[in-house]
Amino acid sequence: MAEFLPAFLTAFVTLFIVIDPVMVTPIFASLTRKETPAKQRRIALEAAFIAACLLTFFGLAGNVMLHHLGISMAAFRTAGGILLFLMGFRMFFEPDGELEAKTPGPKAAARDNIAFFPLAIPLMAGPGAIASIMLLMGPDQNWIGRGAALSAAYVTLLSGVVIMAFAGKIADALGRTGMNVISRLLGMLLMALSTQYVFDGVRVGILEKIPAS
Repeated sequence: MAEFLPAFLTAFVTLFIVIDPVMVTPIFASLTRKETPAKQRRIALEAAFIAACLLTFFGLAGNVMLHHLGISMAAFRTAGGILLFLMGFRMFFEPDGELEAKTPGPKAAARDNIAFFPLAIPLMAGPGAIASIMLLMGPDQNWIGRGAALSAAYVTLLSGVVIMAFAGKIADALGRTGMNVISRLLGMLLMALSTQYVFDGVRVGILEKIPAS
């Protein structure tokens, strides 16, 4: 437990910021505005289940794919850090732009299964979330750390289901200004976390390979 809890908290903060269920809320409310509350809850659960399956797959098998492609974990950590930094930068300086980037096209609500697209992909299990779970479950992690990362992913997705269940009320209560404030705070945290990923990737991939003089 002493090792599990810190790893879980780190993973939860990272994934909650990247998945950002608060930002998904107004999109979900818009896509399901004509559905009954029961149908909205079912759609949210389906989306979370699909996203959980995707994150589990990439968390367990993603690093094996990197190995076969000849990509080191240090290189992926650096690239993932840059990707997440760009997301955090946009969240901080252009929260409206981040919302627009996550908003699907006008025909999305007419699709047969919006739980799969656009809710599960790319809103809940997008490139940022996939990169994050692969970093958090890298080969340098033991099974306790990997289990903590997966548990954090599931808790994050469940929290997203709870938030989406009250999507309309939350969006109305926060308003555009409240959503922007939360987005900027999460963006700052994400930039700090992603910078640490870049530092770790450079340290392992370059600095530690330089022989001491």
